[in-house]
Amino acid sequence: MVFFLEFLLFGIGVGIFGTMVGAGGGFILTPVLLLIFPGRPSEIITATSLSVVALNALSGSTAYYRLGRIDIKTSLIYGLMASPWVVLGTIVTSHMGRGPFDILLGLGLMALCISLFRGSPPPVDLSQSEEPLKRGWAERRIVDSEGRVYHYRFRFKLGIGVSTGLGFLASFFGIGGGPLYVPLMIRALRIPVHIAVATSQFLILITDSVAVFSHYLQGNLRTMTDVIIPLAIGVIGGAQAGAVISGKLKSETLTRIFVVLLALISVRLLYQGVGVALN
Repeated sequence: MVFFLEFLLFGIGVGIFGTMVGAGGGFILTPVLLLIFPGRPSEIITATSLSVVALNALSGSTAYYRLGRIDIKTSLIYGLMASPWVVLGTIVTSHMGRGPFDILLGLGLMALCISLFRGSPPPVDLSQSEEPLKRGWAERRIVDSEGRVYHYRFRFKLGIGVSTGLGFLASFFGIGGGPLYVPLMIRALRIPVHIAVATSQFLILITDSVAVFSHYLQGNLRTMTDVIIPLAIGVIGGAQAGAVISGKLKSETLTRIFVVLLALISVRLLYQGVGVALN
């Protein structure tokens, strides 16, 4: 019972923070599970994490859909293009030992810490420009449930190309893609923050569902159900709260505190990975 409650509370925390920043929570869940279960194969850990993150993304997408902030068309196109690479990522994970995997993920989390600590640049509203729509760009006008109007232009074709590579990395590391998709949408594609966070959740739902199905066919979801169930219940509830908080809370301070904790986890993961590789 204590085991169940511990993972239930952990799932709630993952759901709240992951949905609040549009990252799905996999970048929290995967490294922590790797530390808790050092003897489990990397493909089992990533399959467990992705299944929980997919449920988190489903809950978060439902909440963001009610808020009217998801660019559904863009998510569907990016998700379709990334799907073959997502499947490839699950296959490659199954052929990598725990030591190298832990090291690579630890280094990736370090890079993520640096990116998060820098913060996001202010969104650029290009719809006010008198210039015609540039080649490779797209224009969107989204009105959310609160009446806020998001009218902007973004680098649509660039997102198609980059989302394929990010789909591979997201499924390979089992982090779900949010930490990769959100910075891409804001920094490179120039999508407003609130739309990027919501759209990322729906994109994660698509790509993670493909990854989970691939892991299921490979037999990687037949264990750790005692962990998946309480985590899943927790993230579903936490995601609803996270979606509401995201529109009302300036999370810069919370994010920077979390960066410090994530850095400590990455250092511990690197230490564990080096130890496994040397043995």
